[in-house]
Amino acid sequence: MASNTKAADIAHEARERAEAALDSAREALDAAKGAVGDGLDDTHRYLKRQWKERPVAVAASAVGVGLLIGLLLGSRR
Repeated sequence: MASNTKAADIAHEARERAEAALDSAREALDAAKGAVGDGLDDTHRYLKRQWKERPVAVAASAVGVGLLIGLLLGSRR
């Protein structure tokens, strides 16, 4: 009987620790989601401003990046 109680206590403590770790991971994930969202918003505003100020440079950069990606993917044959 004593071993059953001890095993139950160990299982209960392990469950509590696992739940605490899961809560901590959820909080970290929520914080990361917020940071990524803020970063995307900032990036979007920056790109919109650059597009208004330098449309030719932004378009040329996009074409260059697309060409580079196309060359890299095309050379894998």
